[in-house]
Amino acid sequence: MADPTSIQSGGVYTLEQFKQLAGLQHTALRNAVKKGLKTITIGRRKYIRGSDFIAFLDKQAEAQEVATAI
Repeated sequence: MADPTSIQSGGVYTLEQFKQLAGLQHTALRNAVKKGLKTITIGRRKYIRGSDFIAFLDKQAEAQEVATAI
């Protein structure tokens, strides 16, 4: 894969690549993982699939819509 400038649903990113592309700091990424963002661990490395991030965003958006509807 070429050096992307945005997160693609078919992409797989190291945590460092993901943080840079998503514009997240370490704490924000850690909070997202605690809230359900899936990571894949292979050996000592962790990865995030673009499709998992998109699904996470969709889930968060739904939760916010429900919270604001109350």
